[in-house]
Amino acid sequence: MNNNGNILLTQIIVENSLNTFKEFVPAYDKSFNTQTLVKQPDGNIKWLEIDISLNILVDNKFLNTDIYYDNGRIGVGRHPLHNYKVDIAIPKNTLMTALHVGDGSSGFSMGNGTTLGFLPEIIGIGSDENDAGLYFVGIAGNDVSSDIPLIILDGRNSGGLKLTDRPILGITSGSYNDYAVLINSNGDIILNGTSLLETIADLQKQINDLKI
Repeated sequence: MNNNGNILLTQIIVENSLNTFKEFVPAYDKSFNTQTLVKQPDGNIKWLEIDISLNILVDNKFLNTDIYYDNGRIGVGRHPLHNYKVDIAIPKNTLMTALHVGDGSSGFSMGNGTTLGFLPEIIGIGSDENDAGLYFVGIAGNDVSSDIPLIILDGRNSGGLKLTDRPILGITSGSYNDYAVLINSNGDIILNGTSLLETIADLQKQINDLKI
C-alpha cells in the first residue's frame, strides 16, 4: 500500500503497545458512478455510497434543490428570466429579503418591502453611530473635466421618458409619505411644502421693489 500523504482515511496499528496511524487507501471500481465496491482492511467487500446528485441537472434544475442553471446563468426559485446572470424569485404581496450581505444584523439587503404589491427595497444597516447605514460612492476613472455628474439619480417612466406628473425624488425620515424635501419633475426643490424656486422668485421681486 502506498503512502500518499493524506489522513482522510486512517488505519490504527498497534505494535509493541504503541499506537500508530497509517493511511488507508480503499480499493474501488471507478466504473461505478454513485455506488462503488470497497475492500475493507479485514478483506470484506462493502458498498461505498458517493453522492454526486448536485452535479445532475434535470430540466436545468439541480436535483433536490430550487436552483436552476442555464448557459452560465443562475436562477433561485425559477429558471433565470430574460438575460439575467443571477435571478432570484420574490413574490408580490410578500415582505421578503432576497439578498443579504453582512453578518445578519448589520449589512446590505435587497428585497420586497411591502405586503401589498411590490416595493423594491434596499436597506443598509451600520453597526453603530460611527457607521453610515448606506454609503454611495462614485469614483471617477480619471481627473479630466466633464459635464457628466459623478453620481446620477434618474427617475423616469416605464417607457424611459421624462416624468411629468410625479416627483423624481423624496427625502424623508421615519415616514413613507411625509417628505422633508421633494424634487418635482421640473427639478424644482420643495422644502416642507414650499417651492424653493417660488421662494427665490418672491425674494428677487422684493429686492427689485426696494431698488425702485
